[in-house]
Amino acid sequence: MSMEMTRGPRGRYNNFLLQSSAVKDEFAITICRDQYNLSDFQTEYKTAKFYVIKSFNEDDIHKGMKYNVWTSTPNGNKKLNAAFLDAEDRLRQTGTTCPVFLFFSVNASRQFVGVAEMLGPVDFKKDMNFWKLDKYNGFFPIKWHIIKDVPNNQFVHIILPSNESKSVTFTRDTQEIGLKEGLEMLNIFKSYSAKTSLLDDFEFYEKREKLFRSQRSTKHARPEQVVSGNDNYQNTVKAREKKIEMQSSGTKQVSLVKLTKNLSLNPSGKQGFR
Repeated sequence: MSMEMTRGPRGRYNNFLLQSSAVKDEFAITICRDQYNLSDFQTEYKTAKFYVIKSFNEDDIHKGMKYNVWTSTPNGNKKLNAAFLDAEDRLRQTGTTCPVFLFFSVNASRQFVGVAEMLGPVDFKKDMNFWKLDKYNGFFPIKWHIIKDVPNNQFVHIILPSNESKSVTFTRDTQEIGLKEGLEMLNIFKSYSAKTSLLDDFEFYEKREKLFRSQRSTKHARPEQVVSGNDNYQNTVKAREKKIEMQSSGTKQVSLVKLTKNLSLNPSGKQGFR
């Protein structure tokens, strides 16, 4: 299963066949659509930072949505970490909130798939072993605000002076976007009436994830054995976010920390490229 998926079955990849897997699904997480794309999502800020995130596949973005974490290349992680620390420093000095927003897209997909916000700095001492290529080091917590498919033609007119005056649709991973352009993208994301989203393919990617775990079972320790002692990650997330509602309408709330019980974390010095 080396095929990189730029888009799931909603993108008419119906000829891609999944092999059966006997792996018990110990990682199931309920994802409620009504916690995303909210009508009261704020799109106007005096200060904010914006970055384009490019992934090689939707498998990893599925995991980013499921576990509320992300990673980039070593240089990309350093850039995003510096941006988050600068935003926190600005908050301490001026009291002005400066969120760090990430616009997600898959290479060659001709669309963006969502908007997330950094909730904490990069932990360079730990890595998640569930990424598709299994070569990335470090990670950071995120919160998804918008999940919907928005075609590039909605953004192609947005030009980035900082990127040789190219369109925002022709950028590399962790390309920074100016405040004016970033706010315009937020408004387009919020107002665009999408017919599809990666959430439509969640079950499809759940099956692929189970198959990948089965294939890697001889290479990695059981995720829950490693996560149990990862207090550093838990403390980081506790400090950044109170709770995320995973079941709406007054049902059970699950904190971001509890979500990480489904993660696999390994200390590693590996370097990798997304």
